[in-house]
Amino acid sequence: MPYFEPLTTSHRVTMHGRLVRCPHCNHVSRVYHLGFSALQCTNCRAMVRKYDWTVGPNVTRKDLQPTYHWKAQYKRGGCTFGKTKRILMSRLSHPESEYIITKEELPGWSRPDLVLVIDRRFDRAVQVFSDKHLPDNQALEWADSSGNRSVHLFMLDGEQVDLPYRTFQLFKDFLAERHTGVDLLMHREDPGLGIYLPELDEAILQAGGIPDGCIKVKA
Repeated sequence: MPYFEPLTTSHRVTMHGRLVRCPHCNHVSRVYHLGFSALQCTNCRAMVRKYDWTVGPNVTRKDLQPTYHWKAQYKRGGCTFGKTKRILMSRLSHPESEYIITKEELPGWSRPDLVLVIDRRFDRAVQVFSDKHLPDNQALEWADSSGNRSVHLFMLDGEQVDLPYRTFQLFKDFLAERHTGVDLLMHREDPGLGIYLPELDEAILQAGGIPDGCIKVKA
């Protein structure tokens, strides 16, 4: 488990994000900026003030790449592991012929799934579309709201997967037939806690404002 420490004004976030941990349930999430006053934990739903979070390491490019280790499965049960084959062989207590030896891939950080980001005033429209216009094994499920933004995940047979572009276009047409003045409707990678959207929010932060996806809390 990475080391976590109290969040301070000196902490920064790199392009691949940084780990933060909820003080209530210890759930670990990844954030892509620290320009917020409070965030809602996606696990326990508690609203947590900025400096009540603890912060872990930045996610690096290396963390995104898969790693490998060697595994020796003993025919009578039990496994032995090693970072390299040489290390693995040094740990075997029986002849090599009594093991099944394989090289296994350990996935790194994966790309966030593609989701629906929308003006939260239209959360009900998303639910109606999901209930009445998607097959039984598909659903758009609310995941998080912050400021005037909401994120909805695409579920297939109960598992989260990328929101298909065709499904997004069908929903876009569905919404256009029923509502006008939808200021935010995006098909993009999950923006994480705080629903920070760099393509919209960086100019606001540089100007000293508060992005719509962030919640201001009085001190």
